[in-house]
Amino acid sequence: MKLHHITIKGDGPLNEDALIMNEKLSLFGVADGVSSLVPFILEENLTGGYMASHMVKEHMESSDLDNQSLLQILTKSNECLHNKMREYGIELKNKDDLWGTAVAVVRLVENGIEFIQTGDCMILAVYESGEVRPLTRLQVEHLEEYAIEIWRECIRRGFRTRDDIIPHVKEQLIANRKKSNTVEGYGVLNGEEEAVDYFEYGKINKVGVTHLILMTDGLFLPAESIPEGESYWEHTAESVLQKGIKQYAQDLINLEETDPQCITYPRFKKSDDKAGIVLEFDRGTDL
Repeated sequence: MKLHHITIKGDGPLNEDALIMNEKLSLFGVADGVSSLVPFILEENLTGGYMASHMVKEHMESSDLDNQSLLQILTKSNECLHNKMREYGIELKNKDDLWGTAVAVVRLVENGIEFIQTGDCMILAVYESGEVRPLTRLQVEHLEEYAIEIWRECIRRGFRTRDDIIPHVKEQLIANRKKSNTVEGYGVLNGEEEAVDYFEYGKINKVGVTHLILMTDGLFLPAESIPEGESYWEHTAESVLQKGIKQYAQDLINLEETDPQCITYPRFKKSDDKAGIVLEFDRGTDL
């Protein structure tokens, strides 16, 4: 098996994304930290989003997980996050105060591939036939589309800077956050007991799988950049495998640089943090 990975800081002061790599347990993943709406920064200049993603990373890379399921491991990560926020006096009943992280993790086992996800991190399985199979879905897509449509309407009205548009979108983004871990919203690992109810997890067999691609949303291509008529995830996977994850990421950054005000490709920030892993398997030998 060959392992390719990358993580790159976006516009923020530090990279809140994290790579999870526990080769001893054949466990690999990405985490996308989500900082609280109420500003919180530790003395070390670490944000809540950084703390959340790296706590999951630290827990999943520890050496005492042998007999635990992915569900048990991520549930424990959520409990650890809950306890850490309580140590820092975070108001745990107020969603605006909570640190959080989206997560996507796979574990290679003798007879298949186990996976678990929450939030909007993605896992794609690619087969010998060229088929691209998303194992996950964007849990926040239905809510973010409302905010993106407001963004587009601002552009239609003549707004041409991100700073001018953000105030019109902010209220919707706050409303979206309040729907985390509810039936109207999406799942996110943020210390709430309900977070566990919104984990998506399962197992696929390994027959014909040549690659697994894991990525945070900072590596998603703008929808407007996908050629008409092509499947979004097929195009994404083909681009990653053709270019390699590092060149793919650099090309995306170059594209983002051509549109710093997020007008051509509507999005909430010029460049988001990025984390991606590609697992490449020798056919029929090492999966």
